[in-house]
Amino acid sequence: MSPSQFLRFVDIRTKFTSMLPVCLGVAFSIYYFEAFNFLNTLIFFVAAAFLDFSTTAINVLIDYRTASTEEFRKEHNIIGIENIPESLVVKYIYGMLTFSFLLGLFLVFRTNLVLLLIGLICFMIGIFYTYGPIPISRMPLGELLSGPPLGFGIILIAVLINAPNQLILDLSFDQSLFLLQGDWYALLAIFFVSLPQVMLISNIVLANNICDLEQDLENKRYTLVHHIGVEKSVRLYNWLTYGAYVALAVPIVFGWLPPIMIAVYATLLYVRQQVKLFNEKQIKSETFVTSVKSFLIFTFSELFLLTVIIIWNTFI
Repeated sequence: MSPSQFLRFVDIRTKFTSMLPVCLGVAFSIYYFEAFNFLNTLIFFVAAAFLDFSTTAINVLIDYRTASTEEFRKEHNIIGIENIPESLVVKYIYGMLTFSFLLGLFLVFRTNLVLLLIGLICFMIGIFYTYGPIPISRMPLGELLSGPPLGFGIILIAVLINAPNQLILDLSFDQSLFLLQGDWYALLAIFFVSLPQVMLISNIVLANNICDLEQDLENKRYTLVHHIGVEKSVRLYNWLTYGAYVALAVPIVFGWLPPIMIAVYATLLYVRQQVKLFNEKQIKSETFVTSVKSFLIFTFSELFLLTVIIIWNTFI
């Protein structure tokens, strides 16, 4: 598989949904917990990327194998379009999963056992999102089980690996006894800081499922959109988008994020235009990108403002 084929195979264009939360989690750790570990961050960044690659690869393979027509395989799936052997695809999947898992174990060794528990949960959701007897993506759970791991889960891990000595969350064993302890206030801060990302990432999955409803039904994917209908799904899309801005107010009010983060609300004008476009028509090639744009401008604004305040606090 050539490098260009591999990048299309793992759909490199969509990886911002896992990489941006990593960056945001690291920035929040530096700002609020005053903790940063370069090596741990680098390892986690690579591990998260390869787990995301693996999830996408599994999804592509399952879609290829379960396609209802040969036309779909040859014209809409990268395996069929590029004539990539299935055996090679399977080897890549196993290789990427193994590499990501080993990097995760190394991080556990460098930090705390609780990371193993959180990592395994995210790892299993990532695998079974598109694999298994009834993949998560083929049920009305795709939105619910995509946003929390990629939003809250990734940001939580990013904080834990950078501040392993602050007892934010700790798991220890003494023979047959185990002790799970943590700082509920710190965890609450992490939850509300990550909540906008949880909503906006779930919204990307929701927008995709709205646009792909007919194709999903042909391939026996019964997503949330199938169960509640397009009209209610579009309404939910609106609630999640604007809900992210409502959720952002909580960490600002409680002082978990700096007051400068109020500037993120300036993006609401642009995001409102994107929501309006999606409300008017739900066509994959034309308006699905509105959900992506909303996520990008919101998260990039947060990351930029946090970076500015970190630099200000460090050098001024």
